[in-house]
Amino acid sequence: MNDDQLDDLKQFIAASVSQPELRIRDDMDKRFDNVSAEFRAVREEIADGFAGVGEAVEEMNNRADQQGKAVDKRLAKLEQKAA
Repeated sequence: MNDDQLDDLKQFIAASVSQPELRIRDDMDKRFDNVSAEFRAVREEIADGFAGVGEAVEEMNNRADQQGKAVDKRLAKLEQKAA
């Protein structure tokens, strides 16, 4: 086998290996993009869920404050009556 044939064989092998490698790389890139999009969607759903929880906790705190103020007023009136 002479040098020209050896070079041709090397080029053939390189081309034969690189074509499937490119297809695999493209396929993996597409799958990665799909997974990334799905993770973004899940992340947004989780963020929305936690935002709802935060709003619920804030509402509960507001109601507890209002009830605490009402109890304080009642206690003040009872203390005045008792005095």
